[in-house]
Amino acid sequence: MAEPPPDGPVGQAQAAPADAPAPRSDPGSRGELVIRGRAVSRIVERAVLDVPGVLRSSSRIGPITRRELPRAVVDMTTAHPNILVDVALTWPSPVAGVCREIRDHIEQSVTRMVGRSPSRVDIAVSELVAEEPDSAAAEPAP
Repeated sequence: MAEPPPDGPVGQAQAAPADAPAPRSDPGSRGELVIRGRAVSRIVERAVLDVPGVLRSSSRIGPITRRELPRAVVDMTTAHPNILVDVALTWPSPVAGVCREIRDHIEQSVTRMVGRSPSRVDIAVSELVAEEPDSAAAEPAP
């Protein structure tokens, strides 16, 4: 006597075993990755601090308001983000040269980490902080 087919009538598709991997869908059809401007602002602020001559600065403006530098605002509504960053620099320093270096470093960091190159990077130097003289060099030898 003939044995019946193991899983249903002949000619019908067999069910996949439970441990079989699910078929992969096209990555483009799974959804999208949204990177918020605030996340990119943090990337920009960290990148700015890597440039020699840039300082982290904190100051009070009035009794309750505090300003932290560097501070970045990023507009991610376009294909290529627009970036505005406020910085504090040491004085004396070649301000124009440091700003070029900041802009280049921001463009490289954002492109590498976010995958979108900025269309515009505006830099505002909000503070110039005098370098403190080296205390060992300032004291006369006995």
